[in-house]
Amino acid sequence: MEIFRDFIKWFQYITIGVLIVCAVNFSLSGTDTIPLMTLWQILLSGFLTTLITMLFYSGKKMTYIKCGIHYVVLCGVMIPCGYWFGWLSFNAAEICMMILSVAVVYLLAFVAYYLIDLKQAEKINQRLKEKYPN
Repeated sequence: MEIFRDFIKWFQYITIGVLIVCAVNFSLSGTDTIPLMTLWQILLSGFLTTLITMLFYSGKKMTYIKCGIHYVVLCGVMIPCGYWFGWLSFNAAEICMMILSVAVVYLLAFVAYYLIDLKQAEKINQRLKEKYPN
């Protein structure tokens, strides 16, 4: 059950990050609306990258090397997905933009994960102090 909760948590963080990055990219390109199909593509890319994230971080210690490999694998998935979704062409500028977009989503998801977990830890510590005062 814990794995399912972690999956849902990561899916939320990653999908919201992908949505934010897509909204910014669409705004920068001068597009006023996001096509309906793009919303499904955001959900699919969030699902795929959450699966990858769960494989790398489910109950395992995070290291810089593992983070680097995880990021490379995410880019290796999102570049073909971006091409398939029509988000990019196979040229250097658009591939670099996808790599940057993956980095932004990575950063947003991990900052959200850290801040929310920090807040939950503070609540748990406060409850423990209330229950077991010195």
